[in-house]
Amino acid sequence: MKVNLHVEPNTVPLSWQRFRQLKGPHSIALDGYVASGPRFTHTGPCANFNHHEGVSRLETRATCAQVLLAVRQGMYDRFVDPDTGYTTADIYVNDCDEDVCLSVFILQNPHLALSTMNPLLNRLVFMEDMLDTTAGAYPFPKELETLGQLMWVFSPYHNFRVNGGIDKRSREQFEDIISSVGRRIMDFITGKSESIELDTRYEILNTRRLGNCVWQVLKEVGPNARIGVFGDGIKAFLSPRQRPDGRWSYAIGRMSHFVHFPIPIFFKALNKAEGNKDGDQWGGSDTIGGSPRIRGSRFHPDEVCRIMESIL
Repeated sequence: MKVNLHVEPNTVPLSWQRFRQLKGPHSIALDGYVASGPRFTHTGPCANFNHHEGVSRLETRATCAQVLLAVRQGMYDRFVDPDTGYTTADIYVNDCDEDVCLSVFILQNPHLALSTMNPLLNRLVFMEDMLDTTAGAYPFPKELETLGQLMWVFSPYHNFRVNGGIDKRSREQFEDIISSVGRRIMDFITGKSESIELDTRYEILNTRRLGNCVWQVLKEVGPNARIGVFGDGIKAFLSPRQRPDGRWSYAIGRMSHFVHFPIPIFFKALNKAEGNKDGDQWGGSDTIGGSPRIRGSRFHPDEVCRIMESIL
């Protein structure tokens, strides 16, 4: 079996059609590399696993859960090269977050995922699925031991993001994060994981209110800040972070689509204001997303809030 990982942090998200045109057979896109909902075609074959664009996030499993189910249901049987008889796949990612790391691990180690009798892997995927689907709002008790282990597994990425490393878009650094997390996933499912205390610190910069819509503009201080945010009853937020190049990275989130905070409409207005016309845009799902992955935003938080309030 040969599985090749292509880490391309500066690749603009592609359409499904463009992905199939540019990449060869046996290609798999993960978690936003292709800006559309889950797809599979026998021609190629090609697959896209994603729970950001083109889906209702609360009803769509996280990318890692989609991948786990696909592997167990025989996806790799379609990825056998008829000339060699070997299973081959090319995985494409432009991020290195928890969902990407766990999805890559499963695709690179299908022998560990094929059987449902792998309780630690099942537990890890379930917890990541719930946390990623809800942007950290799933009500796991903070004192849950497995949650501390989960945070240890993904701490290389959490620290990388909080310290601004993700904004540098370095392929080598992204690859290192995926490898580091992969080693910790292996430790977890073989019973060798450590556990860390959650750091859920955040600072409220200001509170915005317009009609029935209330949200917090906040700074994420700890690597597990979003668990603290939703755990404290905040239902919608805007989280800005200034990049080394002077531009801004943003996350916009709400606890669920039951909260009146029309994120997809915000994305449309912000893209129009910034003049974004290529694939690198404000976007994500209907409950969590943010500024363009590669170039970020030129807007100060006050201007972003003004545009959001003009919609409301």
